[in-house]
Amino acid sequence: MPVLSKYTHKWEHNGAVITFSWLGDVDIRPDRAYAFAFTSDHKMLLVTDPLWSPACWLPGGGIEDGETAEQALARELIEEANATLHQSARIGSQRADHSTGERLHSTYYWCRVTLGKDFSPEHEITERHLVTPDEFLDRLFWGRTDPAAPLMLERALAMEQSYRSSAATTNFR
Repeated sequence: MPVLSKYTHKWEHNGAVITFSWLGDVDIRPDRAYAFAFTSDHKMLLVTDPLWSPACWLPGGGIEDGETAEQALARELIEEANATLHQSARIGSQRADHSTGERLHSTYYWCRVTLGKDFSPEHEITERHLVTPDEFLDRLFWGRTDPAAPLMLERALAMEQSYRSSAATTNFR
């Protein structure tokens, strides 16, 4: 799989070094799925817990046996943010090479979601945040360090704009 070296970065965490490499539009079976999730008022959803707050991350996580990436994403959005997935489209994939030898692939999606009124934190997630696209990279904990983050955001914003345009056209017919 070709790695776009311009979009590679290293992160040190708990004594391990993880190298993230943007792969782009490759056809892989991911281990994890993450959402660039938009609400109808053009806000973006991020999640966190007290240990990381105010830094946030994307909702999403591991794909369980028998699940597709999209099914895992829908499940994770409900579990982490009480967000119902309505539409999604693939943005691209990234590889994470751990200094322990483990290699994981993550696929990122643009999503349109609706937030449930009742949010009962479960697991590691205790907070959900809605941010504007202009705030997004500053609130996402790796938004200003991973060179692929602006690229992914740009793709997600283009998909959101396309969705909004097609929804507006459909509503006027």
